Amino acid sequence: MIEELVYAYLCSHNRGKDNLIKNQDLRSMFEIKSDKSMRQVIQNIRENMKFTEIVGSISGVSGGFYICETEEEMQETINNIKHRANQMLRMTHVLEYKINKFKEVE
Repeated sequence: MIEELVYAYLCSHNRGKDNLIKNQDLRSMFEIKSDKSMRQVIQNIRENMKFTEIVGSISGVSGGFYICETEEEMQETINNIKHRANQMLRMTHVLEYKINKFKEVE
């Protein structure tokens, strides 16, 4: 299972935000073809209770993945995920509004 291999590697080599590994480097190492596939692997690790360490991530050019070492890193990761979830929820409200507005015009 690729998740076990990626998780074990992160736990051994990428502890703490200062030791993150770039997405592309991690993908190359495990022959994961796309960014989307890599994000799915990380999501699977995060959601599986047998993987007890928290995988943090930083987006952007200087970003990558790491195992959270401090409470601050853990909270940053949680806040980042909550922020993205809230953005998606806001988008659904806008889309629902548009649907309702469109129906009113007909």
